[in-house]
Amino acid sequence: MSEVTDNPVDARALHLQLAVNRAHSAARGGDLDLAARLLDELGELDGPGEPGRATVVAALNLRAKVHAQRGELPEADACWSRVEALAPDDPDAAAGRRTLAKIAAGRRHARPVVHTGRVAVIAGALAATVAGVALIGGGVQLIDGGEGGGSGSVAEADKGSERLSEESRRADELKARLAAIEGDRTADAEQRDSALDEVAKQLAMPGVEIRRHAGDVRLVFRTGVFPYDSVIGPEGAEALTEIGRRLADLSAGTPVETTVVGHSVAVPGGAPSGGSVVALNRARVAAQYLAQDSDLRLTDFRLVSADQRRGPFPATAANAPRNRTVTLLITPKGPPPTP
Repeated sequence: MSEVTDNPVDARALHLQLAVNRAHSAARGGDLDLAARLLDELGELDGPGEPGRATVVAALNLRAKVHAQRGELPEADACWSRVEALAPDDPDAAAGRRTLAKIAAGRRHARPVVHTGRVAVIAGALAATVAGVALIGGGVQLIDGGEGGGSGSVAEADKGSERLSEESRRADELKARLAAIEGDRTADAEQRDSALDEVAKQLAMPGVEIRRHAGDVRLVFRTGVFPYDSVIGPEGAEALTEIGRRLADLSAGTPVETTVVGHSVAVPGGAPSGGSVVALNRARVAAQYLAQDSDLRLTDFRLVSADQRRGPFPATAANAPRNRTVTLLITPKGPPPTP
């Protein structure tokens, strides 16, 4: 798993390769409509940010061959033109466009044929004058039945079968890697949910509102902890001391990070936003009570000041006493939640 990350570019490349292999399988089975639909669902593949250039070239080649097999020759030529822009020396694109040019000049007949087995492919190649696309024993190849084309088509069929075998092996590896990534994400999410449930359960107490979020548990005191300035009230001091003891017990089994957020109320003549020294002092005082009767240290807490407009309760005159307070954000240590 060390070579696989959650980088969205890497994930896009993996999914792109899987989609191309599914389209190969559909074409091999003779379901050209399904192959075309799978490829069309990928959208534009040669944009500047598209990951996996080799896979993009393979997808465009396959799309061209499916178009040719369905008799959609202008579309096939357009796809091969895009391949040549990305990989000028690509042999499939060069061979495909040569055959299409012969058809356009009246030197070849566009007569797509479908063969489901390799024996039929070889027979068709040796018969020559086949100007279409055949499904070759697990791959899609252009059979050029022009001058001297018999032996070259058989060799190309062999090469195509070898390429498909390698692509099938890589597809199996990609599926396993994607399954492992998804399994890890699911396990991390379940572990995090379990930790958050445990935090909410252990810290539930009278006078404290538990607000459960995707990444943390927030403790909001129903009444203001600080009657004025950074002077704490007796009920707030008692509650914070008890929470500190519970946090210490909780950390022994479920390691957590605690952020103490100080709140203040905008006052006439004061700054209406941007945080305040009073709010930060309240966070510092609250941390002292959290640590005093527990094994926790002041450095175990992160202290911040909230914006004056972002108290735990709506900024009204009636709620001003309740917003002279602190809130606690408890976050389990470990992988972040999956978006």
